Amino acid sequence: MKTFVYIYKAANAAILTKKIKASNYKEAETFLKKKNITPISLKAEGYNIIAELTRPSHVESDELVAFAQLFAGCIRTGLKIKETLQLLSKQLKNRLLTEALEEIIINIESGTAISDAFAKHNKIFPNYLPMALKAGEASGRLADVLDYVANYLEKTDALKKQVTGIMTYPIIVSNIGIAMLCLILVFVAPTFKKIFKSSGKDLPLPTQILFGSSEILTTYYPLILCSLIIITLIIMAINKSKKGKLMIHKALYFIPLSGPIYKQVKLLKFLGCFEILVKNDVPITQSLIVLEDATENLRLKQIITDMRKDVARGLPLSGALVENKTIVPVMVSYTIAMGEKAGNLGESLSRITSFMDKELGHNMKKLSSRLDPIITLILGMIVLFIAIAIYLPIFDLMMM
Repeated sequence: MKTFVYIYKAANAAILTKKIKASNYKEAETFLKKKNITPISLKAEGYNIIAELTRPSHVESDELVAFAQLFAGCIRTGLKIKETLQLLSKQLKNRLLTEALEEIIINIESGTAISDAFAKHNKIFPNYLPMALKAGEASGRLADVLDYVANYLEKTDALKKQVTGIMTYPIIVSNIGIAMLCLILVFVAPTFKKIFKSSGKDLPLPTQILFGSSEILTTYYPLILCSLIIITLIIMAINKSKKGKLMIHKALYFIPLSGPIYKQVKLLKFLGCFEILVKNDVPITQSLIVLEDATENLRLKQIITDMRKDVARGLPLSGALVENKTIVPVMVSYTIAMGEKAGNLGESLSRITSFMDKELGHNMKKLSSRLDPIITLILGMIVLFIAIAIYLPIFDLMMM
């Protein structure tokens, strides 16, 4: 968003200079016109290269959590929406977020509904937020809605950090192990090969395997590198097509060890969003449309689409869930079915979300306890093999 400087004549005949935020010149002009201000001069403020270089590329999840919590707190104290957003735009540090809030304020002042104003910034705010805000405005429970959103964002942020924490150690150790193995094969193994071959003795099988691997890597490394680049480009090309992306998204659910965790994370996000919308009286069909837009995994998106179509035809909500047992656990589909029949779908979603959250935490601890020993064992076996391959010929030379 740009800053525009305008000069105008006030009612007391004084000439005043002020600034406003707008996406473009036309938007700034329209805003002033609605305020019955005829500017003597209106122009964009000078381009600041330092400000543009330091501009953040995205809004962190914990910043969104803080925004939602502060937004809810201000509304509860009795502040109006416009006053709250003006206060938050001055207090929050992320420029991308504050500029979005300033633009939202301009839209609200020009008569745009708060939900529509937030919907224009779906790259910053979650897709379900505008619909939840709309429901909160209609029911008069905007603060409660924002509390729901803040709690959900906080849980999602904690989950993301937990997953990152569990995967960081194996990724770092694996990369270090691969780098060390490459260094040994490229620089260390060739030196020992010259020494051992000069002895004229037959080399043990482990040593032959080590030196053979070293020779392949040093001789054919351009071909190996090109092959890796080609494979990466092929995967990227497949991921760009809708069918290819769907195939990859399906495969993510069935990767050993991480597949079940991935499935639970995606399902928990879906259930959490669904709970927010249903508990705030958003119609089921409209909720499912929002969830379709908010869901990144195409396989889960297909299931949500089937749910929406079933509801539109008057069929049970849980039908599509029951048909996809490999993606959605039976307990989830059964709980949703019972909640739908009993008329307390919101409470049912709350219970199953809480249960899934606890189960995911338990499974992530299990994954961490399994993954670390497996990585350590694999690296230990590689180190042992290299040690055996190097020391066996040395022992043979010592026996001469």
